[in-house]
Amino acid sequence: MIKTSGVEYHRFVEGQKKPDPWERHASLVLRMALVFVASAALAMVTIALLSMNSTKSQLSQMMHKLEERTYDKTGSTFNQHYQQFLEFLKEHDRRYDDPEEFNFRFENFRKTIEKVENLKHLEKLTKTEFGINEMADKSEDEIKEMLLPLDHYKKLRKEATFIKPQPPRDQLPKKDQSPYPAHFDWRDHGVVTPSRSQHHCGSCWAFATVTTVETTYAIAHGVLRNLSQQELLDCNLENNACNGGDVDKAMRFVHDHGLMTADQYPYVAHRQNSCALNDYEGPTTKLELAYFLNPDENAMMEWLVNYGPVNVGISVPPDMTPYKSGVYHPSAYDCQFRVLGLHALNIVGYGTNEDGEKYWIVKNSWGPKWGVEQGFVYFARGVNACGIEDEPIGILA
Repeated sequence: MIKTSGVEYHRFVEGQKKPDPWERHASLVLRMALVFVASAALAMVTIALLSMNSTKSQLSQMMHKLEERTYDKTGSTFNQHYQQFLEFLKEHDRRYDDPEEFNFRFENFRKTIEKVENLKHLEKLTKTEFGINEMADKSEDEIKEMLLPLDHYKKLRKEATFIKPQPPRDQLPKKDQSPYPAHFDWRDHGVVTPSRSQHHCGSCWAFATVTTVETTYAIAHGVLRNLSQQELLDCNLENNACNGGDVDKAMRFVHDHGLMTADQYPYVAHRQNSCALNDYEGPTTKLELAYFLNPDENAMMEWLVNYGPVNVGISVPPDMTPYKSGVYHPSAYDCQFRVLGLHALNIVGYGTNEDGEKYWIVKNSWGPKWGVEQGFVYFARGVNACGIEDEPIGILA
């Protein structure tokens, strides 16, 4: 429970019940932040106008508009968003004591609400649901820090030294060639670990690599191990930890050294000064081979059913962060012109909904409170949405 300093709390809307101490603390921080922002804005307007030799009437008019905007923040919409933000902070166990930080997070939250409202028309057309999740108080700049550079996948196939082109079918281990089922999901076979969060670190490359190894190894050997992403951050020095990395270098590392378990080497979301693998003498989990698959839906389905998950990369548009459920259909325009960054993920299944919409079942690394079914997304299948079918990778373990 957060303690307050005895400051009396006044609600924006009269007649509501007396808030608990947590709300008093949050309200005090918010009021301080609003006073700071309003004062700074008024000062900036005054200085700017005086420097331009504006008339007294111009100054009065612009200050009146600013006062109206400040007053509007105490209206019913603002108060509703404020109450939603308090609930969000409690649900996700977050606390912002600094007034500037509190105001920054609240404004990000309000922008997310506006984004979700603007996406309501898509919900009606596609039955895709958007809403508030644990990323709602992050700025776009913070989200970009979690992603890979825009040219990452253009260079991957060209510069790869470990991942090879997919060989002919007769050179791969023989598998059942019967027709593929209409729906397939490796989660139903107990070989997919729960979705975990990469947090503020740009380590999607490590999470995607680890998931590929975990599930493929479990399929081949009947043992599911929750493996360590942190080992790749600390020990795979060819990659740049939270500043990005590529799966070619990561997969070579796993082939050469193997992965410890997440219990042995827990995730801390930053590169540490030493590599725990150097002092470890126990068994590790390795992969054997990695292939660039043919970039089309059928080749990806064939590999998925016969060998295991498909490691993929996508462009991330702004409307992916508030995704909650349904088949996600990013627009071609957003995938090309409104990209926040690139992102590595894993396809673990596929299906078709009652409306005939085909989708991939994709495991993300934004935590179990994001997306559908605790950390997954149903991504449109067969249309190369945001490049998801451009650079598929499969492994053998």
